[in-house]
Amino acid sequence: MRLAGKVALVTGAGRGMGRRYALGLAKEGAVVAVNDLKADKAAETAKEIEAHGGKALALGADVSKKEDTERMVAEVMKGLGRVDILINNAGINPFILPAEKVTEEGWDRVINVNLKGVFLCSQAVFPVMKEQGGGRIINISSQAGLFGEQGLLPYSVSKAGVLSLTRVLAYEWSRYGIYVNAVAPGFIAGGMNEPILGKTELVSALAERVPLKRFADPEEVVSVVLFLCCEEAKYINGATIVVDGGMTGYPPKPILDLLGRR
Repeated sequence: MRLAGKVALVTGAGRGMGRRYALGLAKEGAVVAVNDLKADKAAETAKEIEAHGGKALALGADVSKKEDTERMVAEVMKGLGRVDILINNAGINPFILPAEKVTEEGWDRVINVNLKGVFLCSQAVFPVMKEQGGGRIINISSQAGLFGEQGLLPYSVSKAGVLSLTRVLAYEWSRYGIYVNAVAPGFIAGGMNEPILGKTELVSALAERVPLKRFADPEEVVSVVLFLCCEEAKYINGATIVVDGGMTGYPPKPILDLLGRR
């Protein structure tokens, strides 16, 4: 119960890794505001938290829209009274394409959710955390943001932007007691990768890129996010913690080739 008495807001928490972050925070004693683009999905996660004895508030909002993020934070304040932790998890990766085939619409869609959404949500909680005397913001990036991935141009660029945004916010907001860090996972056996987990050959080929030769168990990533929310991490700020089994630094093998799209 390291987070007893804290209020956490998790974006994109109606399913996948966001749901796991929300459940993990609740297990540590936090009251959790669960956001998702689809309000019914947010409600499902909130009900699951409450079924295990926790307290939660479900919120439907589009993180790529300023008015939605401001309304969302206002609803958290009205219902729960404070925001101690923000997990900027909401993100999409709707296509795998060569760079020359990425449309302007596709580019804008990914950047607006994955990067602009992190900025808008952080900006929305800033006055609250400043008034409270501090808070924790954890931005979910990706190892793709560190060196890029073939076929994932908008996604890679958006996640690289999250890393830069994390550092700038940490520099500027540290004076208010607001810690800002990022987590960059590699391949996870869950979340966005759920649709491919049944494709044994593809998963094996991707796992070969990892020195540990396997995908991460989702809870191995959740534990790192929870650590950054706790007092044990009180001297970690502006950092990116990479959770990829040692893959970063190795030249990426072409995902497009593995999928037969070249």
